Amino acid sequence: MIAAFLALLASFSWGTSDFLAGLESRRSSAWTAALGGQVVASLSLVALLAVTAPTRPALAALAAPAVGGAVGGLGVVLQYRALSLVDMSVVSPIIAGAALVPVLWGTVTGERPSPLQAVGIVCTLAGIVLISRREPRATSRSRCLDRGGILLAVLSAGAFGLFLVALDYGGEADPLYAVTVARATAVLTLAVVAVATRPTIRLCRRAVPALLVVGLLIAAANLLFTSATTYGNLNIVGVLGWLNPAVTIVWAAAVLGERLKPLQVVAAVLVFSGIVCLTLG
Repeated sequence: MIAAFLALLASFSWGTSDFLAGLESRRSSAWTAALGGQVVASLSLVALLAVTAPTRPALAALAAPAVGGAVGGLGVVLQYRALSLVDMSVVSPIIAGAALVPVLWGTVTGERPSPLQAVGIVCTLAGIVLISRREPRATSRSRCLDRGGILLAVLSAGAFGLFLVALDYGGEADPLYAVTVARATAVLTLAVVAVATRPTIRLCRRAVPALLVVGLLIAAANLLFTSATTYGNLNIVGVLGWLNPAVTIVWAAAVLGERLKPLQVVAAVLVFSGIVCLTLG
């Protein structure tokens, strides 16, 4: 019961942070939201690490989380940019498809997916394809934006999936250490790429509170999910902790008035059903 409650809180925190970051990406830029949120999350986790002082793992055990953090950091920028271009209710289920990557990775490395996971792969892919379909009456410019946003969402899902794979390889490390290293590496990676590419970064005073909330929610979600895994079965916790796209969809509907069309509702159900099958399989 405690594990389920913590996992649901983690989903709520992640989903809310994605919604707020998507709004800020539309007001300023994806890079502003990504860098601001990741810096706050990283500093929060470093502070907690300093206070709790868990046993420090070997450096080799932190290599995979560091690589995953670098890839995941770029995934955050892609996600926030996608959220600024396309309806959040469309982008969020695509991002949820990140759960496919660890299963596909395992298949490539010699593992056989279970029958339930095979069903999950089919459902998730079918749902992503369906939810990506747009109305043919849309203007040429909107079709271009939609295609670009959907492509960014797919790339972001791939990056987040690789992040999950990396965390799995770094499983010997203390969870708090692993997450902190991943977040810190994400910030460093984003900073290096930003210096090299000089993207648009507009940090105004009114954006600071939102970015603080985004970063704190990200840090809280990591801690809640990590705590949930210590209390309950990872299969169940994994499903409940990966409902954050549904939370983003609810926020988008309540605040922005976004509505999925009937076919897209079916697609979203397929995606989330597929994730359940992938996790429980």
